[in-house]
Formats: sequence, structure tokens, C-alpha cells
Amino acid sequence: MIRWDEPGYLVAFTTRSGGVSSGDYESLNLTTGTGDVAALVEENRRIACAALGLDAQHLAFGRQVHSTIVRRACAGKRGEPGDGLWSDEPGLPLLAMSADCLPIAIVRRDGRRALAVLHAGWRGLTEGVVAAGVAALGPGAKAAIVGPAIGPCCYEVGDEVAALFDPDLTVDRKLDLWGAAERALRAAGVEAVERVDLCTRCHPELFFSHRRSGRARGVQGVLGAVA
Repeated sequence: MIRWDEPGYLVAFTTRSGGVSSGDYESLNLTTGTGDVAALVEENRRIACAALGLDAQHLAFGRQVHSTIVRRACAGKRGEPGDGLWSDEPGLPLLAMSADCLPIAIVRRDGRRALAVLHAGWRGLTEGVVAAGVAALGPGAKAAIVGPAIGPCCYEVGDEVAALFDPDLTVDRKLDLWGAAERALRAAGVEAVERVDLCTRCHPELFFSHRRSGRARGVQGVLGAVA
């Protein structure tokens, strides 16, 4: 796990290491949506939650559809369409999954603590999922971290996608999602933005990648809770 040192919160980006799945899903795969055994995935989720001292029975996550929908999480509620969850309830674990798309965590630094986790690909970025996640947390100073995703070394896109972003974000037909996410966060009013800047496609020992492996693969994600 790659942990974010943000006071008042428990947030980490999972890797593919330390779980119980095998084959294409080795080993800490967090989804059943690409063919892994449900019981193994549930154990992987339990392992990930336990690493942060969280109860996997309360784990909340959505059915990600490349949207701008950010919902308030309810303990144990899973599968509603949307690409973000937020909560101000201490100890409620939230998960957003990814396998090249961006996993993002946003927190409120003043007033009542609140956390949002987002899944964002090029479509979500251009349509406003980051702004929706920031807005869900209400007023106040905020901080965010952009987790491992496919990097500008590997993310080749067509002209129609490149045209949706600032021109300098695409070089030799390769889009910088990390930079695009940081700009979206700052434009939405987040002053403190950190980035992990690890490419999921370049690091098969650490991460699942759709561009590298196709559909037969697992996912990692951002997992977190208000402390």
C-alpha cells in the first residue's frame, strides 16, 4: 500500500501485492467484475481494509460508469452507479477502483472532517467529476492526492480526446492524466495537491493495467476513511 500522510484521515492506494487471488488476478484484486472468484475478492477487500484498521463489512463502493456522479456513502452499500463517494462519518471505509484511470482522494482540512474518493478517466475529467467531488465536501480548505494511473509515458490517445484538454498536456499523442487531474483539482479550489506519479502500465509488479493486460486483470484503488 502507498499511504497518504494526511492528519485526521486514513487513506492509501492499494497495489496488486498481498492478496489471495491468482493467475491474471494475482493477488490483491478488488473487483469481481473481470472474472475473479467472489470469495477471493472479498478476502482481498478484508485484507486491504484491515491494513488501515477498517471494517470491511462497512466498505462502500459504487458501480463505476465514467460519470460525474458523487454519492454520499452508506456503510456496506455497494453497486449504485457513480464514480465518487464521500463521507464525514468516522471509520466508514470508501473505495474507488482503477486499473489505469485515476484514483483520487480529497479531504476537508477545516471544520468537520470529510473525505471523497474518485475514479476518473479522460471522460470523467472533462465532464467534471473532480469538481463534483470537491463540491460534495462543502466549503472550506481542502487537500487532495492523485494516485497511480497510466502515465504520460504510455497513455496514447486520439486527436478527439487530446482536443478536450489543454494543448500542452498531450505530447506525441500521449496524454498527461496526472497533470490534467492536478489542474482540475486546483481549478475547483483545492490548494494542496500531491501526486504519486507512478505509471500503472509500466509497473506490472505493482499494478494492474487495462492497457497492458486487457479485461482479464484485476484492479487496485484508493481506500480511505475519516479517522
